[in-house]
Amino acid sequence: MTTHHASNLVDAAWLRAHAERPDLLILDARIGPAETTAGKTIYASGRKSFEQQGHIPGARFADLTDGFSDPAGDFLFTRPRAAAFAHIAQDIGIHANSLVVAYDSLSGAWAARLWWVLRCFGHAHVRVLDGGLRAWIAAGGDLAFGPEKPPARPGSFVPVEQDGHYVETPRVLQAVQGSHPAHLVCALQHAEFTGANSDHPRRGHIPGSTSLPFRDILNDRGCIDLARVQQHAQRAGLDRAREIILYCGGGINAAGLALALTEAGYTSAKIYDGSLNEWKANPALPLETGPGRLP
Repeated sequence: MTTHHASNLVDAAWLRAHAERPDLLILDARIGPAETTAGKTIYASGRKSFEQQGHIPGARFADLTDGFSDPAGDFLFTRPRAAAFAHIAQDIGIHANSLVVAYDSLSGAWAARLWWVLRCFGHAHVRVLDGGLRAWIAAGGDLAFGPEKPPARPGSFVPVEQDGHYVETPRVLQAVQGSHPAHLVCALQHAEFTGANSDHPRRGHIPGSTSLPFRDILNDRGCIDLARVQQHAQRAGLDRAREIILYCGGGINAAGLALALTEAGYTSAKIYDGSLNEWKANPALPLETGPGRLP
């Protein structure tokens, strides 16, 4: 991947070369997936993994279960409120001129979620490490262990929520009913989209949606493949001039897809923040199974 000034991505070689920049702030956005005794996957803070399994030297841990989301929200991983975000930005050392580089240890969607949240609060200098921790290690990058060092001084960034990043349920329902023209795109794996991997009565996707799984646009190194993004976007019939409403289970893979589409020039993407967690919780809202809308 060649990184240019307009890109929202940096590669591991760039990060290694610029690791001593005084304005650089590396944020580790990893999450620790775990299983309950019933075999259900849950998501917890990745801090233990950050400290014990290693992180990029100088990185600070950005907890997407608390602070960088709303822990008191009705649904997991919904965006934080501006007042709460101001405190976490101060604690972690974000300044208005900070060049933030986010990464995770999975698919990159968690880092993309952090990228999206920071953008929605007006911080424009945010990049994602393409390929994440895996790419860093493959490039010969060192790892540090233990807790991060606190910032030398508190962050001074003042978050101001920006319009145009999120949509809520009423807007999605308008898109379903045809009163608001928009592409509805689901970033989940296709089997989840069709409902084939569940026998739950509230399964499947929002009617009128197109399936464009986030993982399908990654290459075998876990990096965003822009050729695949273009191919899948064209196959899905996406129009750059039309609003694109992205959703998944809880707004995470949707953020990964938002990053990929933005890189490919689809700048009208917005995220349905509650995604299927919120949609399925209301039995009055329709769901459908099967292949969905075909272009």
